[in-house]
Amino acid sequence: MKLSFFITFFLLCSVTFAVAQTDSLATKSFEELETLYISSYTTPKKTKKYVDALYVSALKGTDKQRIAKALYRKGYIYSKLGNSAEAIDFSDASLEIAQQINDSDLLLQNYTQKGNIYLTNGTYKKAIEQYLKAKEIATKIDSFRDLIVMTYNIGLVKKQVEDFPGALEDFGQNLIAIKSINSTEYDRLEIVHNLAIADTYLRMEIPDSALVYTNRGLQKIPENTYLELHTDLSLNKVIIIYQQQKYQQSIALALSLENAIKQLSQEQKFVTFYLYLGKNHQALDDENNAIAYFEKIKTLVNTEHFSLPELEEVYYHLAKMYFHKNDAEKATENFKLFETFTKENNLANKKVSHTIKDYDISTLKKELFEVNTQRKKQQKTVYYLYIIASILLSCIVIFFVLFKRNQRRNRQRFDKLLAHIKKIETPKISAPSNKQKTELAIDDEGVVQILKALEKFEKKQQFLHVDCNLSYTAKKLKTNTAYLSHVINTYKGQSFTAYLNELRINTALVTLKNNKKIRLYSIKAIAEEFGYARRETFSKVFKNITGMHPSMYVKELQKSTDKTRDNS
Repeated sequence: MKLSFFITFFLLCSVTFAVAQTDSLATKSFEELETLYISSYTTPKKTKKYVDALYVSALKGTDKQRIAKALYRKGYIYSKLGNSAEAIDFSDASLEIAQQINDSDLLLQNYTQKGNIYLTNGTYKKAIEQYLKAKEIATKIDSFRDLIVMTYNIGLVKKQVEDFPGALEDFGQNLIAIKSINSTEYDRLEIVHNLAIADTYLRMEIPDSALVYTNRGLQKIPENTYLELHTDLSLNKVIIIYQQQKYQQSIALALSLENAIKQLSQEQKFVTFYLYLGKNHQALDDENNAIAYFEKIKTLVNTEHFSLPELEEVYYHLAKMYFHKNDAEKATENFKLFETFTKENNLANKKVSHTIKDYDISTLKKELFEVNTQRKKQQKTVYYLYIIASILLSCIVIFFVLFKRNQRRNRQRFDKLLAHIKKIETPKISAPSNKQKTELAIDDEGVVQILKALEKFEKKQQFLHVDCNLSYTAKKLKTNTAYLSHVINTYKGQSFTAYLNELRINTALVTLKNNKKIRLYSIKAIAEEFGYARRETFSKVFKNITGMHPSMYVKELQKSTDKTRDNS
């Protein structure tokens, strides 16, 4: 019910925007607009107006299949323009309608499209989930072409997580199957597989094998066709020549492809373009140009909101070159980005590798089952695979819900801490309490002297000394421990230990918020900075007072800083 309401609301909002964009195309029929789309979909910026108009045209009628098809096409164009979130929304909306009308083709297309979007963004676990759903449908409708495409897509995920032998096996088996058909209908798929195998060999740094498959792909492309594939294969040659250490030649070939990449209007293509221009210049010891090209990738990624595996080496090379140029600030900034990206990427790859392993095992079992059983038993195997996939998906959903809940709780605690810090940082006028003196006989003048001394003690931050305890403080204030303890209990309303810990943790909260440099310290170093000899003691006290571990507080501060920088 909630999903249906969201989709309906989403469609209404989308059509309001689209109508304003497509007035000049309003008189064209759905068929005419689809023809315009098909003739120009390789140039997404140009095609966007057509696909928006196609969607508006579909909504004028009651044909649900047309609406679902238009949404699918919108998802494709928006994904090519780098608008991944909107592309996923359009695909989800199309999927809901496709499920209502039981359209297997549209279901398969949308699952595949979502997998492609997740793959491009480096969300490999989600990508393989979508491809498995698509493969299940392709198996049901017995579509040879779609099974080839799904195996290819799964091979792409394996390539990204550096399971190169697994990727080569998938691509190689597909290529054999395609060639056995011996039909021009599969020429494009054959070119695509040559490209994928070449790219895999490049990642394995085997340029000779990469060149063989690159040339096979280029030879298969008819003149003035498949511009995108021709560009990708040519970019492969740029990389091959780079790996052969022919740097000037590699630069010249890359620059000759710039117009073709612009013509495609796909900003992601510029990542490889800039990356190897940068790496070639770096190999030639031209660090200024190398830095300029790598920074262009960062700008592109931040502008278009891409998440690409290549970022790992971009951050690393930038950190290294800025270090050579004695720019410690930028070197540190990029190395931090490198460490964060590597940690997240390794974690994601570990999870995906496990998913791929599960998938490979189930695929092998299915193949053996098909060889030794009849078609009726094969259908039962598909059913079992569906159950396994459903259980896996349920586990993922539960994990995701728990993860998001924990994130939300941490954010709430963090927001409360920020409000608390704001109070600490706001100057306030305080007056001594009028509590009656108890137990020890203390005169008012003695209390005032102690409180004034404590005020100086706090201003000078003497409490940050590692040896600071009740005796140390009493000595500093020129009084005895019993007297000092009683004054703090009576007028501060807490024990000396609680008073000392509160001063230290409040100072830590404010300093970490305002000083980015200290955030880079280890937790042990931070603990020593605020008067704790042991990391464990600091972490325990920090957690008891704030509800958060210090590492989580630092992480949330960094997120807040990054978000502010992205929005500026």
